[in-house]
Amino acid sequence: MKCVNCGGQGEILVSGKILCSRCSRQEIFHRVRRNLSRSGVNLKESKSLLIYPSFYREIAELLNVLLAKTCVNCNLTIRYLETDSKSSINLTLRELLLQANKEPEKIVFLPFTADFFSSYLVYSSTSIVGSYLSLYGLTFNISEKTFISPLYDTPLSEMKGFSELTGELKTSDETFNTILNWFRSNFSDNEVFHTFPPSVQVIINKFNKCRRCGALIETNEYCKACSTELSLETKE
Repeated sequence: MKCVNCGGQGEILVSGKILCSRCSRQEIFHRVRRNLSRSGVNLKESKSLLIYPSFYREIAELLNVLLAKTCVNCNLTIRYLETDSKSSINLTLRELLLQANKEPEKIVFLPFTADFFSSYLVYSSTSIVGSYLSLYGLTFNISEKTFISPLYDTPLSEMKGFSELTGELKTSDETFNTILNWFRSNFSDNEVFHTFPPSVQVIINKFNKCRRCGALIETNEYCKACSTELSLETKE
């Protein structure tokens, strides 16, 4: 098949279009640039943090390149910070968010992709309370920090044109990995990954967010884990 943009060898399906590697890279770059514009966050002269769990290292490095290319004239400074992958994906996300809140930067970039978020929606379906579904989307706020996920609507399968990506996502949570692999095996056309955001927003709006870690809660200001930790800190 031919690339619908340039007529070259079509290899990668991006937003329903068959593209060559070069055109697919341009498509992803334009999507990231568009998402940054849609976020409404002023990045000029900003100091930001790019924080990621260890299993997202390759994508984080690529995102850094895309951000630098997008913000070539805005003098954006980006600092890397890697966190550990825990046996539970919820523990992984909680540690990442709590660590980000300790850092001085007010703008925080996350590398999470659409296939991760779609799998996490299924993973969290049996227990919405205490989950981090509020991360799902372009922007997310905790306290005075703004989190931005420029790749939230881009699955890894649409990023195959980047030679920097040599593997697939594999977390330390086997249940989550099973769901992720199920999505990859059954939805190779990628379109399912672009259908979830509106539904997730409806779910999120029914809950409050923990002021400290962002977990979805039904009442009070903090989730159970943060309430316990803050209580212990007060007693010390």
